Amino acid sequence: MAIESPLFQSAMELLGHSISHFNASKELDRKLVILHLANAVELILKDLVLDSGESIYKGPKETITIHSCFQVLEKNNIKVPSCNKLELLIDERNALQHRFGSPNELTTIFYMNIAQDFFKEVLINHYDQQYDEVITQFADEEELRAFRMREPTDDTELENLKKLASVHSLGALLSAMTYFEKLTLDFGENIGLEKELRRRPPWHMMSPRFLERFGIEFPPSLAKKLDDTRRLRNLAAHGRREPFKKDVVNAIEAIEEYEKFLQSVDVESARNKVKVYLEELEREREKRRAEYEAKQNND
Repeated sequence: MAIESPLFQSAMELLGHSISHFNASKELDRKLVILHLANAVELILKDLVLDSGESIYKGPKETITIHSCFQVLEKNNIKVPSCNKLELLIDERNALQHRFGSPNELTTIFYMNIAQDFFKEVLINHYDQQYDEVITQFADEEELRAFRMREPTDDTELENLKKLASVHSLGALLSAMTYFEKLTLDFGENIGLEKELRRRPPWHMMSPRFLERFGIEFPPSLAKKLDDTRRLRNLAAHGRREPFKKDVVNAIEAIEEYEKFLQSVDVESARNKVKVYLEELEREREKRRAEYEAKQNND
């Protein structure tokens, strides 16, 4: 498909504007993020319809709806990534157009992530373009840099989230928590807990009380900071508290301290104790299964 298409160009311009509004994060900006994202998605879908050889018009001046786009693309065996979530985005857009108010920050982040994933997949599969390269042509350089600070991959970028907390506290907090969970999963796999991590959430597996059985003892002050961080994340995610910059900076510093602590752990010793624990756990599960089967047979 051609990136010179007017529909493609307009869609990417809207996406670029949505990033600027996302960074601003005021009430009106959050509303504009949803409107821009939904319109950008709709334009790209119509471009896909045109490329399939179908018309996007259902009358002299009226184009087809986004739901009709889905139907046309499905008929032509063109896969639309995240289709069900895109429908939620469109419904949110339609609702905002007919009522006052704006979505909260968490909702805005949810839809921005959906749109980002959608455009990344569509650009590579249908336009043979890399999203990170294309978006630089349509988004302000400084706005794009601020937006990318939400996705830390190392401790330097984690440090940058403290700056982001000044303008987008919830986004910085959730991004820091994503980094925290990756640290937790990587460490858990490193000491042999990968199977248990599939059964339980990272917070449970990496809680100080749980890790003590493997000879991993958290300093009391760090344990409290991590507990406070988890509580802050839960309150913010459920809309019960708006995190302030100071709260987010404290949470990020706790995660930085957590990362340094994990680097000091005797991994080999912990791995040996994990092995013993898992063997005992499996014996206990086998015992419970046997007791259950015996009870079923007696009944």
